[in-house]
Amino acid sequence: MDVLDNYKKAWENQPEESNKVSSVEIYKMAHSKSSSIVKWIFIIGILEFIFWGAINLTIPDSFYKVYEDLDLMEYLNFFMILHYVVIAIFLYLFYVNFKRVSLVDNTKKLINRILKIRKTVKYYVFYNLATVFLGSIILNVIMFSDNNKLMKVMNPDNLALDIKQVITITVISQVIALFIILVLLWLFYKLVYGILLKKLNKNYKELLKLNEN
Repeated sequence: MDVLDNYKKAWENQPEESNKVSSVEIYKMAHSKSSSIVKWIFIIGILEFIFWGAINLTIPDSFYKVYEDLDLMEYLNFFMILHYVVIAIFLYLFYVNFKRVSLVDNTKKLINRILKIRKTVKYYVFYNLATVFLGSIILNVIMFSDNNKLMKVMNPDNLALDIKQVITITVISQVIALFIILVLLWLFYKLVYGILLKKLNKNYKELLKLNEN
């Protein structure tokens, strides 16, 4: 049982004339915890942005050779730039949420702000997963639009494979890779942002009870 739970239990057992004083302390505690959680959401978002940026900078050029041979670099660069712009917008929203939570001065406003924060984080997670999925689908559609180029790039050693076999092998490998990436991303978001949202939701429920009383 944390400090907020102790405050809540003591508050519920106090005489009515003491409840007003205790409710202020409970609000201050919930406000402080909510502000701290939102700050960590913003910090983790920044660290995630830096991490993926560093990964992209350290990937060797040879990794992109297949994309270059398939004339997909222009599309890939477009998606990456657009993705980072959208992520930057989300980070700005995280920062705005943190500042606004820090400045709210009553229970009702804090409840509404927490609701908006939860939605923003959920949209952020959904956007990242959807971007990986849809981006992969679009790139693959473009890639499979030219069978001759696909055959040349995916079968450079001229093995005894026809175009159907090459497409089958490519699709299977792409589906497996996409599935692994999506699962790892989902687990990461579930672990990191899921824990923070769970704590924020707990504060939200406590504030609802406080507001009702």
